[in-house]
Amino acid sequence: MNDALLVIDMQQFVQQRLDQGIEAYPQQAIVQGLALLEAYRRCQRPIIHIYHHDHDSGATLHQDKPAALPLTGYQPLPHEKFFIKHGSSAFTDTGLHQHLCAEGIDHLTVIGAVTGFCVNSTVRAAADLGLAVTLIDDATLSFALSEPTFGAELLWSSTLALLAADFAQVTSFSQWQAQHEDYL
Repeated sequence: MNDALLVIDMQQFVQQRLDQGIEAYPQQAIVQGLALLEAYRRCQRPIIHIYHHDHDSGATLHQDKPAALPLTGYQPLPHEKFFIKHGSSAFTDTGLHQHLCAEGIDHLTVIGAVTGFCVNSTVRAAADLGLAVTLIDDATLSFALSEPTFGAELLWSSTLALLAADFAQVTSFSQWQAQHEDYL
């Protein structure tokens, strides 16, 4: 099995939401994600970054807006691949699937934001394409919704339960560490 780390939408909008006091869960997701990113870098394993850019120049995630920049610590290194998406799934019109096929990558370890949105869409699409997926639950970040009102933890746990039922192996960072001592 050829594995790559897929980092989804770890952009400045995440920090902006946190700074605005929007409820987020789990609290350690950003730190856990950075630890995974460093583990893959130490072992020189493939890393793929996904960034969301809106076409609308007035949108928060337009490529010229600060919110679209990589989150601190998540900037891709020169040899790391990145793709820009304009929708929810990292596979829609990005060339990601073709890249994975060309590189012989058949397994993705997924981290990022936002659990119920782009992480969810991407994991489902990957499974539909026949890729094996491991989702690191405490390295994916969820935010509360205000309309309708749903807490961040409820959205996170519900999304992960659905993905674990049929689309991915869901595991924690500590469980991943125990199984991947060669990365540490």
